Amino acid sequence: MVIPFALPPCEPGGPDPAGVVASIGEWVTSPELAELVVHFGGEVPDGPIGSVLARLAEFSRVWDFRGGVKERFDTERVDYEGDVDARLRLLISVLGLGGSDRPVRESYDHIIVLGGGIRVTLGRTDYTARLLAKGLRARTLAGLASLRWRHDREHRESVRLGLGPIETEADMMSVGLCRAMDLARPTSERGGDGWWHRVWADPRPGVAEVHVLAAPSTRPPQRANTADTLIGWAEYVSAPTAADRVLLVTNDPYVRYQHCDAIRLLGMRYGCGIETVGFDDLATREWGRPLSTTELLQEVRSSLLAARNLHDALVPPR
Repeated sequence: MVIPFALPPCEPGGPDPAGVVASIGEWVTSPELAELVVHFGGEVPDGPIGSVLARLAEFSRVWDFRGGVKERFDTERVDYEGDVDARLRLLISVLGLGGSDRPVRESYDHIIVLGGGIRVTLGRTDYTARLLAKGLRARTLAGLASLRWRHDREHRESVRLGLGPIETEADMMSVGLCRAMDLARPTSERGGDGWWHRVWADPRPGVAEVHVLAAPSTRPPQRANTADTLIGWAEYVSAPTAADRVLLVTNDPYVRYQHCDAIRLLGMRYGCGIETVGFDDLATREWGRPLSTTELLQEVRSSLLAARNLHDALVPPR
């Protein structure tokens, strides 16, 4: 059995540059990534890790099946031959895009649930509620999302699930957390131009406060992305301290790139510890869906870009 690569470390006090660079370097120069790159006509160059990441980030355009701007559900599908497809998927699995499926600790200062599509959001909120029911503890729990409007397919899915029409990704996060944690109406709500923040202040099992943030975009008129929601959380919900541990909840294959973004945007700025987990088997069976190989390759690209950005933030290019 091959063990996937571990995520870069980030303990309270902030990331150790040497440890993070070593982790990224091991990953980007791995035989598995090299074979994947060779299959698509490239090669992993020699040289400092920063230059290797820069070259591979540029090369990874070959895996941009979203055309740079499309949503993930619009990812182009390409059919590969059976043996080739199986090999590509094996290599990607070893690269560890999914991380661990359970937290290392029983207590965190903050839990962040990242937003996404309807089934992804319901899976992440249900999984978080099950973790809390099993004894996980935190001061705050925050669901983060954007004000992206739902398209017709998502509206049909929400109606099929008995949720009724849901307007935005952030509204879906509110529905997911209320459903999973049996929350009533929020105790307070505020907002501004392109964002809103809801709070449930009643104590819940395992957590003292629940928040949902519809984060503002830093690139209007484009919607807020993962980075925007993390920045928005620190600004509008709870700026972490250097003593805090933050747990992110997402799912395979987005764990690695979102973890790297969180280290760069939260760990480096505030000194907090960052841990990121994905679905367990139950959440995957209930809420996951089979992903195409092109979708997985797209997230290898996302992970490369996030690793490059994190590396360059720790070791600025000369």
